[in-house]
Amino acid sequence: MTDVKVKDGDTVKDSTGQLQRISDTDALFQRVEICIAATLGNFIYDRNLGSKVSDIKPDSEYAKERAELVINETLAAFENTHASVIEYGDTIKLTVKIGNESRYTEVHLNGSV
Repeated sequence: MTDVKVKDGDTVKDSTGQLQRISDTDALFQRVEICIAATLGNFIYDRNLGSKVSDIKPDSEYAKERAELVINETLAAFENTHASVIEYGDTIKLTVKIGNESRYTEVHLNGSV
């Protein structure tokens, strides 16, 4: 599996101006991050892409725990994938585990893709 590298919501180009590509595990982790960040139903080409995590108010009771449940429900479509939320706010700090590999990441809630 290959994909175009995305950073801060924009595609990344190499020194020659070509789109930078990522593959395998890097592409999977990127897809997970995009799925968490996007609001469910807002991507015109795939209305099933995204999550409802942005519906959870950061200052509500058990927001972090509720966010983790919503995120993991979203990630159920990804085989052997689980997320643990460390901090929940406008930016979600979490550890994502795919298979035997874990990565710390920060996801900014974008809304639309």
